[in-house]
This record gives sequence, structure tokens and C-alpha cells, in this order.
Amino acid sequence: MTLREDALYASYRRLERPLYNVLYRQLWQAQDCQDVIHDAFLRVWERRTGVDETTLDALLWTTALNLARNRLRWRKLWRHEPLDETAPPPDEGGAPTDFLATRRLRKALRELPKVSRDVLLLSEFSGLRGAEIARVLGIPAGTVASRKHHAMERLKILLGEPDHA
Repeated sequence: MTLREDALYASYRRLERPLYNVLYRQLWQAQDCQDVIHDAFLRVWERRTGVDETTLDALLWTTALNLARNRLRWRKLWRHEPLDETAPPPDEGGAPTDFLATRRLRKALRELPKVSRDVLLLSEFSGLRGAEIARVLGIPAGTVASRKHHAMERLKILLGEPDHA
């Protein structure tokens, strides 16, 4: 049960963009996202003798999400936040209204419970389906839909969107 190099490369080609999409909405810094993705694949490769290829994608997701959480903990510990949240990031050349909307979304996502935020980000930005998300997060499949629903409702409230019910 040793992980083959070509299987890891195939997984990288499949997961790199979705991983980045989810991680960016947690870390909000491009270089941090790239570092976490690199570290996740490296850690899995270092443990390749015990990695089952059938669960490789879930292992990579779990590893990357845990590394991102660790990075966020270090930021809090060292009180390191992105430089200036009132100015657009240098690598984002969007219009001022885009920046303001992104800033509101960042704030709202931070206010969601971590478990709900993880489900929401994975369901919206990873391309994973409910059962896959459940496997990555280690929760029952039915819980994924429930947490996503509650996260979306809370996010609408936090962003001040009217209820269309």
C-alpha cells in the first residue's frame, strides 16, 4: 500500500485549484495558500508507505485544512494579521467596490462557527459533494447539509441580505 508518484501528481492536478479556492477564503493570502498546499502534498508524500490511494484526496484535504488552521493559530499567537485590511491587497487589482464586498465577506466568514465555515467553503469552492465533504471533515453525511444550510442563513444575516422565503 505505497502511494505511487503518478497518483500523487494526478491528485495535485485535480485538487490544486479547489484547495486554493477554499484555503484562500480561510487565509486570505495567496502565498500562505500556496505554502499550505505545498506542505500538505509534501507531508502526504513523506508518509507514502502508509497512504491508500483510494483515500488520497480526502487525506490531502484534511491535511491542508489542518495546516491552514495551524497557520491561523500562529497568526493569533504572534498577533500577525494581513497587513492592512482597509487597503486592497497588492495582488488583487479589483475595483474599490469589489474590495469592500470582499472585506465584508471576510468579516462575515470569520464570524461563522468554524465547523459551519469549513462545510460552507468546501461545498462552495472545492467541487466536493456532500459524502466527500463528510469524509474529509469526519462527520456524518447528513450533518453536511444541515451545517451548510445554517451557515448560509447566518451568512445572509451577517451580510445584510434580505430573506427571500
